[in-house]
Amino acid sequence: MSTDDKSIKFYKTNAEEYTAHVRNPKDSVYHVYYEKPAMYALLPDFKDKTVLSLGCGSGEDSAYLKKKGAKKSVGIDLIDELILIAKNSYPECEFHVMNMEKLDFPDNSFDFAYSSLAIHYLEDWNKVFEEVYRILKPNSSFLFSCGHPVRFAMDRETSEEYSIKKLEIMKKRDTGELMITGDYFAKRKVVDVLGKDTANAWTMPMGDIATAATDAGFLIERLVDPRPLKELGDLEPQTFYRLSKIPEFVIFKLLKL
Repeated sequence: MSTDDKSIKFYKTNAEEYTAHVRNPKDSVYHVYYEKPAMYALLPDFKDKTVLSLGCGSGEDSAYLKKKGAKKSVGIDLIDELILIAKNSYPECEFHVMNMEKLDFPDNSFDFAYSSLAIHYLEDWNKVFEEVYRILKPNSSFLFSCGHPVRFAMDRETSEEYSIKKLEIMKKRDTGELMITGDYFAKRKVVDVLGKDTANAWTMPMGDIATAATDAGFLIERLVDPRPLKELGDLEPQTFYRLSKIPEFVIFKLLKL
């Protein structure tokens, strides 16, 4: 199922604010010191390659892929306001308003596909995997990141002193009765994933993601739980501490044989 209206409205209304956020290293520490370094470490050689970024937002990743040597770097996003910003900011790249569930490109037309923290805005990922598989040339990869299923399997609890997120097993010693907090196996909507009144995302078990990818024809080449860069510890010690213990995102690298 497509991205919900709430998420689309958030990005359309806040396109300029989102762009300023991702372009400010001090504000987007999860990108600069955590997700991006892990993603970029998995990039192949782009010489003479045509690459596609799905959910490209304001175009920063497309520009980076072009800078790394791609012959042609194309970005797509549902949000026309973000695509306009991307076009004005990075004329060396090509941008289109397009749904990643229905790619308007020929079969076998790209050498690499990339998606940073975008696929999880969809409830059903099967169509995306099928479409990306279709437009990729043989022996090409699809690299994407999403919310980590373990992190988003947690349930929220509150107390006067703490905000608590738990994935927990409690067992009474006398009766053996179990009490479970959280649900790893549920396909869950994560409401306001970026904070109050923002966007909704979806999470599902790692095995379900893998099944959807392999059913589309992909081989899972790599699976990475990113670690934060040490520099984050100097900027935001508590964020560094948390990300060093519990992952926020997970990265898949898929191969079309």
